[in-house]
Amino acid sequence: MPVAALAAAARLGAFCAVDEDAGPGAVDLADADRLLDARAAVVSAVLGPAAGAREVHSLVHLGVAARVLSPALGAALATGVLPVPASVVLQPAGSNPVPMAWSGVRTVAVPAPEDVAAGLAAHWLTPLVGPWTAAVAARSVSTRVLTGNVVSALHGTAVVVAGARPDLATRTRAVLDALLAAGPLAGTGGWRQGGGFARRSCCLLHRLPGALPCADCVLVGLPA
Repeated sequence: MPVAALAAAARLGAFCAVDEDAGPGAVDLADADRLLDARAAVVSAVLGPAAGAREVHSLVHLGVAARVLSPALGAALATGVLPVPASVVLQPAGSNPVPMAWSGVRTVAVPAPEDVAAGLAAHWLTPLVGPWTAAVAARSVSTRVLTGNVVSALHGTAVVVAGARPDLATRTRAVLDALLAAGPLAGTGGWRQGGGFARRSCCLLHRLPGALPCADCVLVGLPA
């Protein structure tokens, strides 16, 4: 376990921390259908009957993507080391950030922003987050929306990292630019003329009663 890299990530915020144990009833990310059903039941109970399956599944997907990717991106930005676990196990109950444990963790050196982006694509987005996205897409939500959720999750982590460590802001922006330029997230978002980030899809949150579009939503404004 890359203790130093994970400790550096944990100092960035709660979403960037990895737990020793995810607790009873935890579900492996690879068991995507079971995780989706268990987490959707929790989210549905909170949102109430007005929330349809598509909205619930999209929000579950976004939350899991953010929880899973945040420690990896945080460690890579802060230390130049990308942790890559063989297994990711999450607690489906409770509010985010839910307990999450990793096992069989190896490391990949990612000194430059382009290395971070390439490492995330090769070791996280394709083998770990990709099957999770495919499982949710098979139920109710389009791949376009779900891919937007992933880039939104990474941007959210980037905001947290830059807030906690302003000295990493330039590196963080460069990683996002590299992710948007090539690989599985290419073209999924960009920067508005005012400087804010915008994804090119919507997570469907605005469809819930009383909810508004997220700040990075395409409904608020397109990238330049």
